[in-house]
Amino acid sequence: MGSFPEDHIYQYDPAPGVKLLIDKIPLAKGAAIGFWFPFGSAHEKDIERGLSHFTEHMLFKGSGERDAREFSRTFDRFGGYINAFTEREAICFYGLVPVKHADTAVSMIMDMIYRPKLGKADFEKEKNVIINEILSSEDDIEESAQDEFLALVYKGHPASRKIAGRLADIKNASHAALCEFHDKKIRQGSLVITMAGNLDPDRMAEQVSAYIQKIDSRHHYAIKDKFFPVFNKERKMIKASGSQVYFFYASALSAKLEQDEFWQLSIANSAYGESMSSRLFMHLREEEGLCYNIGSSLYLSPYIALWAVSSATTQRQFPVFANAYLQEAQSFFAGGLSREELAEAVSRMEGSILLASDDPEFRMKRLARQFIYDGSCEPISVTRDRIVAVKDPDRINALVKRNLDPEKASLLLYGKLGTRTAKTGRDIFGAEEGEASES
Repeated sequence: MGSFPEDHIYQYDPAPGVKLLIDKIPLAKGAAIGFWFPFGSAHEKDIERGLSHFTEHMLFKGSGERDAREFSRTFDRFGGYINAFTEREAICFYGLVPVKHADTAVSMIMDMIYRPKLGKADFEKEKNVIINEILSSEDDIEESAQDEFLALVYKGHPASRKIAGRLADIKNASHAALCEFHDKKIRQGSLVITMAGNLDPDRMAEQVSAYIQKIDSRHHYAIKDKFFPVFNKERKMIKASGSQVYFFYASALSAKLEQDEFWQLSIANSAYGESMSSRLFMHLREEEGLCYNIGSSLYLSPYIALWAVSSATTQRQFPVFANAYLQEAQSFFAGGLSREELAEAVSRMEGSILLASDDPEFRMKRLARQFIYDGSCEPISVTRDRIVAVKDPDRINALVKRNLDPEKASLLLYGKLGTRTAKTGRDIFGAEEGEASES
């Protein structure tokens, strides 16, 4: 296709347990590079809680002959950046630089991963940083509500835990435990490397392979026990500080959706709540003025598959909001998408894919998430073709019927909960008042 010149994914196996995927973008000025370890907070043992995220932080404290300041200044001089994040299912270190600096960026990130300083003094200082991060997230009512909702629907499972751990976990963490965690889970861990940009794939593969051989890193640690947490149908109301009622509503999707099914549900999601012209936004926000933001989203990983809706409204408006939302959920479940809604959603998603195709970071992350999810790594043109091929709403509406029954959804009302709100929660959703979790 003309829109995607040389649209091809190059695949390499630089070492056992290491996969390298390169999405070449001939006209791109930047190169995005990501190192993904398919191990996150949901895989931690009880004695490891918070160590995935803590280790991510510590790898920025200098590596090899470089201290932390020199490391950061190098990427700044390039005009690019380096960053990292920890999720429930993965840890990622990534950077974006002009193409001419890609070789240096790869070497530096690999140094960061495999030759970190991990100094004890830095470890003690970083404890305070992470404690402040946890306290900040607890002060953020929306973020606290999201954590509480996952603790509700995956109660008792590691997937329900906060990614950064609890304050007690961080205060009690030992330097020796973190070093051991890094050696086993990172230095010896399975690794997926994804790159996107105007790169020479063979040369990048040679560089990665040579580095791994030099450090003699045997990537033999792999996650042996896949976890598929049971989705609990729960409907609760939990009081918290704040001036609004935070609304979270989610349904469990079929485990291991096929690619076409995922994109069909993505089209449904776009029409229902993801865009400004969606049903939820137009009805509850624009027509009724019941909230500032409302949206739906798909959360898909190898272990968790959710369709979630979130919003916030005032206590005074909540009864009207609750009735309006339930009406939309029931209407969508019963009738699905119309042909007009389908055509608009397909057009919107095709346009989004075309715009995002110019972004190396988007393509790098997309490639990694796809591969980690099901081992596939299709070019972006194939994804675009999957989307535009959807012409008939019947298959989408069948998926909606199979996955989005309002009777099976879970609900959390979090925040300012007065008598009227509590009564509405009970009467309309069958929710019960409860206490916050300790996850």
